[in-house]
Amino acid sequence: MKPFTIDKLSIGNLSTTVAADEICVILSPVSAPSSSLDELIRKAYSSLQRKSHYLTVHTGFFGASDRPWVAPVFTKNGRNALERRWVFHDWAKSLQTMFANKKLCVFMTDGCTTEDIVRVEDLITLFAGPLFTSSKWNEVRVFASDPDAVSKEDRHYKLRFEHQLEFRRWVNENPDSLTSIEIGDRLRDFANSNDCTFKTLEESALQDEGMNLLLAVGQGAKKSPPRLHILSKNLNAKSSPIALVGKGITFDTGGINLKPHESFVNCMKNDMGGAALTAQLFMGLIRSGYDKPIVLAIPACENAIDSRSMKPGVILKSRKGKSVIVEHTDAEGRLILADAMSYVWDKFSPSHMYTAATLTTASLRQFTNFFTPVHFASEKFKTDVSAASEKYGEAFTFWDDFLPFLNGNKINAADLTNMGRMPSHASMGGGSNVAAHFLREFADGPYTHIDIFNSIWNWSGDYPGAHYGCTGAVFNTMWQAIAHQ
Repeated sequence: MKPFTIDKLSIGNLSTTVAADEICVILSPVSAPSSSLDELIRKAYSSLQRKSHYLTVHTGFFGASDRPWVAPVFTKNGRNALERRWVFHDWAKSLQTMFANKKLCVFMTDGCTTEDIVRVEDLITLFAGPLFTSSKWNEVRVFASDPDAVSKEDRHYKLRFEHQLEFRRWVNENPDSLTSIEIGDRLRDFANSNDCTFKTLEESALQDEGMNLLLAVGQGAKKSPPRLHILSKNLNAKSSPIALVGKGITFDTGGINLKPHESFVNCMKNDMGGAALTAQLFMGLIRSGYDKPIVLAIPACENAIDSRSMKPGVILKSRKGKSVIVEHTDAEGRLILADAMSYVWDKFSPSHMYTAATLTTASLRQFTNFFTPVHFASEKFKTDVSAASEKYGEAFTFWDDFLPFLNGNKINAADLTNMGRMPSHASMGGGSNVAAHFLREFADGPYTHIDIFNSIWNWSGDYPGAHYGCTGAVFNTMWQAIAHQ
C-alpha cells in the first residue's frame, strides 16, 4: 500500500476518465459544494439519496449504469473537524458492501483542502489490513481540479501519510518481532541512510549511567532487554535541539502486578506507541527537509513476567538521583521515561522536550477514545496544535501544572512513588494528570507530555479511518505542530 498522488483533472472530464470498474467519490468543501458539483447533483438519482447525520450523499452514473459516482456533501460544519471525520467515516463504511467489486477513484472539487486529503486517507485505511501493507483499495486514483491548491497547506502529504502508515504498522506489529533490539536496528538503518548520528546504550552502559529505573523494568526480559536508542540530526554548538522521547515498552504484561484481561493485556503490544510515534515523526521530518537540531530518544524493553522481574516495594535510585518506590509494576512507563529524560537533558540541553507515551489506562477513562491529553504545553504549542488539529481532524485537551497533581506523586518512603494518586475516590479521575506530573519531576526545562494511550488504539471501534488496532491519531497534528516549533 503506497501513498497516493493528486493529479489534475477538470470535473467535466470525469465522465470519460472514470473506468467501468471504479466507484468515483466526489469530495467538496465543508462550507458548500462548488458550483461545478451543483450541476452534477441535479442529475443524481433522488431515489438513491442517503443521509448520514449531517452528511447528504448524492448518487448518480456516468453514462452507462456501470460507472457510479457518489458525492457526500456536508449540510453543516458540526462541532469540529474530528466530528466531521467521524460522520464521513460512519457513511464510508457502507462503501464496502455497496461497491464491493469496484476500485476507488476520488475527485476533489474547487475549495478542497487538507481536511479532504485526510478523507481520502481514511477511505484507504478504513479498509486496510492489520499491518497496512494492503487495502481493499490499494491502487487509488485521486484527482483535483487544482492539485496545488489542495496540497498548499500540506506540501509533504505523501511523505506524511507514508510515515503515518509506518507508525500504525509498528504499533500493530507482533511484539516478538518488534523488540527493543529490532527498534534499534531500524533506527540505525535510517541513520546510515540519512546522515544521522545513532547510539545505543545496552545494559552495561545503562548501569554506568545509573539508569536503574529502565534497567529494573526490563530486568526480566530476555528477547526484548533494556535499551536506550539515541538518534540525532543537525546538532551544532550554537543552538539547542528539540528532543522527542517515546516510551518503548514492546509488550506490557503488567509485571508482577499482572494485568487482568479487563486491563487490555491482549492489546499491550501497543505499549510502544510513543516510540513508534516519535520515531516516525523524527524520520518523516528529516526526510521532508527539516533542518533544525533534533534528537530522538527511545527507552525500550519488555515488562515481562520472570523470576528476575522487578518486584513491588523496591526502592530505586533514578539517574537524576531521586528515589522512587515501585508500588505497582504496571506503572512502568513513567520509570523508563524518567531515566531517558534525565539522560537527554544532561547530554543535549534541549530547548524543548516532548514525551509521548501510552502512559495511563486512566486517560481512556478520563478523555475517551477521541480527545488526547497534552500536558504542560506552551501557549505557542497549544495554538499550533489547535490549528493543525482542525486541518487534520484530531482533537486535544490541554492541562497545565497543578500542585495537587504534583503532590499525588509524593510519599514518605522515597522521594516519589510510581503509583501516584489523588485522595480518596478522586484518584480514579486524575491518573493521566498525576502520571504526567511524575515525569515533570525529571524535566530541567521547557517540557510537554502527550498521553496517547486513549487515542492511538481503536478502543471504541469507530475511530475515523480505523478498523483494527492503531488509529494513527495525533501523528498528523504533531507532524505539523512540531515542525513549527
